Amino acid sequence: MLGPYIDHIQSIIEQFSAASFVVETSLDIDLRPGGQAYIVGKVNFIDGSVLHFREYLDVTVRGVEKVTYTYHYQGGTGDLFFRYDNANHRPSLGFKAHKHSPNGIIPADPPTLEDVLLEIVQTRHFES
Repeated sequence: MLGPYIDHIQSIIEQFSAASFVVETSLDIDLRPGGQAYIVGKVNFIDGSVLHFREYLDVTVRGVEKVTYTYHYQGGTGDLFFRYDNANHRPSLGFKAHKHSPNGIIPADPPTLEDVLLEIVQTRHFES
């Protein structure tokens, strides 16, 4: 059941690797026993910005569940543009899935890797 999900992630990274505004990509997939996987990757853009992402997956009766995730997008100097994650906060935020930005933290549905990459492309307007 993980196979099609993993194949989709690999396909997205391959597509973006070929884009003129992407300098380099990396993707590491650690398949674990019991229908689990840990995915770690990075996309470096021509303006020096970087997307770091991690997903911890588990196969359940409902399909592939993203147990934990983070999609952290930052500028070349390390300044945060945004981060989606579902990490617990103390004190509690009152919601699990959320988005960090320079303006604060808001509830946000869990995105897909493709959603995040499209958000970056649509908001950054890279020039090649």
